[in-house]
Amino acid sequence: MAYPKINVNTGVVRLAYASDTVKIPVPGASLLIGQATVLAAGTADQQLTDNLSDSTANFTSTVAPLPIVIGDRAINVTASTSSLVQGVLQTDLALAADTFPLGTENYALTRPSHLIDTSETFITKGVKVGDIVRNTTNTNTSLPFTAYVTAVNSEVDLTLSVDLFGTVDDFSSNYIIYSNPNGGEVGLSSAEGCLLYVASATPVGTAYATGFVGAIKVKTVAGDDVVFQNVPVGTYLPVQITQLFSTSTTPASRGGVCLAIW
Repeated sequence: MAYPKINVNTGVVRLAYASDTVKIPVPGASLLIGQATVLAAGTADQQLTDNLSDSTANFTSTVAPLPIVIGDRAINVTASTSSLVQGVLQTDLALAADTFPLGTENYALTRPSHLIDTSETFITKGVKVGDIVRNTTNTNTSLPFTAYVTAVNSEVDLTLSVDLFGTVDDFSSNYIIYSNPNGGEVGLSSAEGCLLYVASATPVGTAYATGFVGAIKVKTVAGDDVVFQNVPVGTYLPVQITQLFSTSTTPASRGGVCLAIW
């Protein structure tokens, strides 16, 4: 029998982050909290066009998460610019652009669509494919907040479904990993739907004296994708949901201001 879920006992609340691919994590998911690190970091010490040169580095080391490989990203930390690696030698990296024109800049090396944390032990702690990772530092609603783990490469390296930590802006961001202790799917199933409390970082209008959100797109427990228009802030959607979408949801409601309630 259908009923308004808010009228029964509700005692679990989580921040709801929008994603077109990742469901809201189950409320009982265990948490692993940490900060992303880089593959390597240092200071360039020679000026070579389209090149990063560091005579003290060992880019070809086989100690995880090294070696550096083609497709990794070289970030000029001094200038906040970056380019992709196109060739690898022990102390030199060929780059797609002249990202280190002075040859004295600080650098960081990242791997797009990976979470690197050299202080962690992902395998030992049971992180697995299908777990959900969230970048908890990101506040840019045009960038993804969450991703699925698609491969556990080593104790310190996870492959992700989207890039959360590989760019100039987010290579040292904090993260949370949601892992279902029962071994099942981490994202909500139709039996675990939640109620969505609608909020906005910048509400507009005067509905209910608090404003309204232009659009909220969700997936219902029945699997329907639906867009609610002009939703008053401080109210609940009249359906149980498993996912809050980024596309078609007003940007001010994407970044963990709405609440998932069970």
